[in-house]
Amino acid sequence: MKVVRFTLEGSMNSFRIPQTSAYQLTYLVPTKTQITGMLTSIMGKGENDYYKLLRKINIGIIPKQVDSLFTDDWTFRKWKTAGSGRDILRREKLYKTIYIVYVSAENVIMDEIVDSLKNPQRIPSLGQDDELVLIKDVKEISMEKDEKNIVHSVFQFEEGMIFKPNFNKMPGMQIFPPRVVTINLQFDNNNIPRTPMNFVQIVEFVGMYCELDSKKTLYVDQEKHFNVDMI
Repeated sequence: MKVVRFTLEGSMNSFRIPQTSAYQLTYLVPTKTQITGMLTSIMGKGENDYYKLLRKINIGIIPKQVDSLFTDDWTFRKWKTAGSGRDILRREKLYKTIYIVYVSAENVIMDEIVDSLKNPQRIPSLGQDDELVLIKDVKEISMEKDEKNIVHSVFQFEEGMIFKPNFNKMPGMQIFPPRVVTINLQFDNNNIPRTPMNFVQIVEFVGMYCELDSKKTLYVDQEKHFNVDMI
């Protein structure tokens, strides 16, 4: 399978878990919908193109580094007069993030994605508009499917699955143990506001990889020796 692999590096990023409001929690890893949003933006396209692209691509993400997680507080204006018309929003943020991202798609779309990664038409951001990222090491590679029980990327959780975390043994690496979170893979944009759909559970972590109790169909990066779940 033809895949483009690239690295995203951010200074401060937040990937909001949708079910949170006044205290906004963050995923450890950007979701498929957020990566697709960044790709649509740097391709110079709009909202309708985003929903089309979301249905046509598959994405795998290896969380390489998150230095720390902290909380950012800021005030905002509101319509109610209580609290002098102001309130406080608390948001979790990730500091110094690095992710290796794999994207697969049809050849025509892939060519456009690769070109935009090398020559972005807009400033790349991930999470929110002001959370900028650097795109590095863009490379087209070939990946083949294989049955493996070691997975280095975040991966889709299946009922009854058992997995064991293993450390990468990198000195000074910040460790975030595996946790199961729920994300959506698509939107129904026929109504306003749009409705999230096709929810799946994902195992996310940083600074480690996981050993599964049974083999899973994964895509193998022979160059970097990574087994990747493409979702």
